[in-house]
Amino acid sequence: MNEIEIVFRMQIKEYFKDKGALIFHLCAVVLIGIVAPLFRMNDTVLLNGSILFPLTLLKQWTANSFAGEKEMKTIETLLSSPIKSRSLFYGKCMYCIVSSGVCYLSIFILMLLVKSFTDEHFQINIWEWVGMLILFIQILLTVTLIGVNRSITSDDIQTANRKLTVIFYPIYIYIVILFTLFTQHLMVATYLLSAVFLVILVGFNSYFIFRKVKIMDRSYFYGVKR
Repeated sequence: MNEIEIVFRMQIKEYFKDKGALIFHLCAVVLIGIVAPLFRMNDTVLLNGSILFPLTLLKQWTANSFAGEKEMKTIETLLSSPIKSRSLFYGKCMYCIVSSGVCYLSIFILMLLVKSFTDEHFQINIWEWVGMLILFIQILLTVTLIGVNRSITSDDIQTANRKLTVIFYPIYIYIVILFTLFTQHLMVATYLLSAVFLVILVGFNSYFIFRKVKIMDRSYFYGVKR
């Protein structure tokens, strides 16, 4: 078992200890994935809900990743472990991405099942869905990298959340605009907006992974930036 997997498993165990949060998240998935389609809500609302809710959870999870450790006074124990700094960072990121991805897929699959049961369908073909999934994965990666990094440089969860809000609102607005264009069948504008944003996301993610994280060490967690 490598170090990233060890950190990931630790985070999963911590998540399942919080029964209240687990029940809330399950109820939210059921409401968005089953109840909303049964009420014949339009595709724009459903598609936005399927992505915006996991992103909202992602904001909370990334903000809590290291700032939460500082609030609970466990950050020193974590940093004194033999696990490499990059493994700590990637392990936390892996937990956030996987959890958000599972949430999104659960909601979307439930929506498809409900729509199939009620003889309705999303006006989306397989290639458009694959493109949407690729874009969503890149958004998840970008938000996670920024979020966990902001959490490292914050003294508490509230400060981390405040720093993340500046990043999240533009992404929320972008997603709403994108799905509005898509459901209005303005395909040229949808494809162009998606392609431009995807290039920006891939460029940022590549820079962050191959440059910023590469030089990350213990001093970075103590606020000594390089």
